[in-house]
Amino acid sequence: MPSLHRLPASTLTLMTAVGLGSFVDSAVFILLLLTSSAQTVTWWVTAVVLANLVPPILLAPVLGWVVDRTSGRGAWAMALGVSAVCAGGIAFLDSPVALVGLAAVQATCSVVFSAAAFRLLPLARGMDERSASSFAVGIGSAAAIGAPPLAAFAAGLGTDVAFWICAALLATAGALVLRTAPRTVQVNVQGTPWHEVWLGTRSIRTVAVLRTFLPIAVGVVLVASMEGVAGVFYLQAVTGGAVGYALLLSAWAAGSLVGAVLTGGRRFTLGSVPSILLGGLAVGLAILVEGLIASALVIAVVFVVGGVGNAVHNVGIRTLVYAQVPRGQQAQVWSVAGAMFSAAAALGNLLGTPDVIAPARQVIVAAGALGVALVIVTALVIAVRGRGPRAGAAVAGRAPGADR
Repeated sequence: MPSLHRLPASTLTLMTAVGLGSFVDSAVFILLLLTSSAQTVTWWVTAVVLANLVPPILLAPVLGWVVDRTSGRGAWAMALGVSAVCAGGIAFLDSPVALVGLAAVQATCSVVFSAAAFRLLPLARGMDERSASSFAVGIGSAAAIGAPPLAAFAAGLGTDVAFWICAALLATAGALVLRTAPRTVQVNVQGTPWHEVWLGTRSIRTVAVLRTFLPIAVGVVLVASMEGVAGVFYLQAVTGGAVGYALLLSAWAAGSLVGAVLTGGRRFTLGSVPSILLGGLAVGLAILVEGLIASALVIAVVFVVGGVGNAVHNVGIRTLVYAQVPRGQQAQVWSVAGAMFSAAAALGNLLGTPDVIAPARQVIVAAGALGVALVIVTALVIAVRGRGPRAGAAVAGRAPGADR
């Protein structure tokens, strides 16, 4: 993480806005689940989950494309503002249909401010691409830990009150972004056919290094999602209850925070490609050991290691995109990658459900083995080729319109 005392007030304010957006976005989803679960028809919960998943997957490429063709700051602030209106509307309206519709709009806004933050945060004074990546990964881990209990506490005051609080915080974050986000001019990017924009494949398929390493990133999301569902049942059986299960999840989250701090330090010199490979390997091995050794103490230790590897892997992916993608296309590529991660997470949740393909423990072993195998195969393919892509190096077939 960057040294906070060395950063100017404007950058600290912008980082505060990013933190608010991350925490509130996570809290809104929890509140949506709580609200929909109170409906008489249980499948409204499924509808909310799909509303948070399907629109971002479908719209992410074009939304990122739009962010790349604007200053980004206006899109970022507007997305936070619309998200605030959605949160307030959810508190005001009682219709389940309106709830699902506003949930879909709110999830779509999340794509916009995620893409805009990815592009603009490294341009803030005192920040660079690595420090921005480590901060984003760290704040994401903190939000995953803190947002659910905070949302539950706020819901105790009443879900309507909780949504109004979220709306106020999102509006505050939007105002902070509008005031402190870096000013950038519109990027002159070579025209792209509409169908290419919609599919979101042009930028990724023309950057060879992304074609090599994005499958690992997608695979890590897939196996982690499989473990996330199967682990609900397996880890409770190992620890004897929900408390032990929650503590093991905290061990992974704590490792992620440590990894985020580690990657932001000056002594961390690992490049993006080794970070992706070693971090992904740590995630796969942690899940594999979890399934092979049914010991809470052993699992706690490997979960800390896996969390560190998860953060290192995530920072590696972000810095690889920064290094290999022209600035004028970074928001689109990151949005497309996010859509791929969301789709992998959905598939992982399905495959990780016990007895869909196997019992919970066997699913975890299979997920860990798949993660390890994916990293090893990629490393062997690179070795056989005789040379591996290097972060920051020139890549043949680079996407058109490069401005850096």
